Amino acid sequence: MVNVAGINVLAELGTATWSAPQTIAYEIAQEGVRQAMGYYAELIGQEEASAEPDTSAIADWRTEQQAWAARGQELTPLDTRAIKRIRADADDLLSIDVDDEDDNDDTDEDQFEDNQDTDVDEDEVDEHGVVGRP
Repeated sequence: MVNVAGINVLAELGTATWSAPQTIAYEIAQEGVRQAMGYYAELIGQEEASAEPDTSAIADWRTEQQAWAARGQELTPLDTRAIKRIRADADDLLSIDVDDEDDNDDTDEDQFEDNQDTDVDEDEVDEHGVVGRP
């Protein structure tokens, strides 16, 4: 057994090369990855529990789940384009269609999304200091 008393492993790490807003955006993107993986896990579980599971659909969902896992593993806090793309893709995958619940043609959220610029600069920071999609 190795005695590690008195060794400060964290001192060897140095200073991060990314900002607090980049860290926040990265963590939000990682949460999107986890939620997307959970979404597919739910679909897989429901299908496996059905009377006649669709093995093709299950295989497709497992592939999607693995692709999301790979995206999360490859992501770094400095890759702002990938962070924005993951956040947008997760939002698209996990969004609930509110049109069925509301008789209005455009909800406030729809109007907000219509006004968003989807092709933004890599280093864009919103009014709260967060990089990426609000």
